[in-house]
Parts: sequence; C-alpha cells; structure tokens
Amino acid sequence: MNHTPRALEVLVNRDRVVLAGPPGATAALSAERVGQLSSALRFAADQARK
Repeated sequence: MNHTPRALEVLVNRDRVVLAGPPGATAALSAERVGQLSSALRFAADQARK
C-alpha cells in the first residue's frame, strides 16, 4: 500500500459543495478525521446556502 499523503478538499461553488481528491484515490478515515470532514461539510453547506 502506498502511504503517500493525500488531500481531500471541501470547496463551495455557488450553491454546490464540491469534494476534490486525487483521481482514483480512496479514503479511509479515522473517527477523528470523519468528525473534521463532517464539520467542514456542514460549514460548506452553510456557505452554499448564502
């Protein structure tokens, strides 16, 4: 397994939330990271509603 660091970005494009990651990559997240992703998605959703 390749342990190269990967990034998943949470972006807001007008009224849409976009998750951008490396092509073909998958993510296995710890419970702590899932909490961080959940918070980022909640924040992005609030921004997309404005």
